Amino acid sequence: MGAMKAARDRAQMAKSAGDDHLALLQEAASQIASTAGGSLQISKFSLGYSGSNVSSTEISGILTSLNVQDAWNEISIIARRCGAGSMPLKPAYDQAMRLRHEAAHKPDANIQPLDLQEFCSQAMAIALGFDIVASRAAKLIRDGDQDILLGKIKVSQNCTIRFLDAETRGYVERREHAGRAVKVTKEEDAALVAAVANATRAGEPLVRRDPSSLPVQWLITDGS
Repeated sequence: MGAMKAARDRAQMAKSAGDDHLALLQEAASQIASTAGGSLQISKFSLGYSGSNVSSTEISGILTSLNVQDAWNEISIIARRCGAGSMPLKPAYDQAMRLRHEAAHKPDANIQPLDLQEFCSQAMAIALGFDIVASRAAKLIRDGDQDILLGKIKVSQNCTIRFLDAETRGYVERREHAGRAVKVTKEEDAALVAAVANATRAGEPLVRRDPSSLPVQWLITDGS
């Protein structure tokens, strides 16, 4: 029902813009109809399209549809393991939403630059955690993993992360919890190429971190 409503709203916008709104509706309808049998398709309008903004409840709902248990905690766990802070991320997201609404609708709103800067870091952590959790959950479902189909696993526990860290000695590739580095390379491009190849072979997400050990970029390999 949510997908149908969202598709209708988007079709209205497409029609107003002079785009092909009927094709949009037909594609969404065929994907919704696939839930009756055959090869299941998930309409993009099913996930995060209920309004102009995406609430924290919708984010957890997207992951819950992939059988992720305790979604926001899973996001926070992955972000923490990547060095993106230790605080729970759902309250940070909700606070940012409140600040956004205040700035948009109250003429006397006084949002401090420090608040915006802090949320930029938190947004990176949320996106990182969400991407890794969602991608791994989707892979496990695609592979027919019985535990996730029955909702019996924590996705974060099914994922080992590979890092590429910028240090004084060069670019250090290491696997999570490993005592020794996989490789140390002086040249950044060469280090990244090697790390991507190794992460892809191992089926591990790759997270590149700056000299302060903060994540700045990541690559998902679950589709490889």
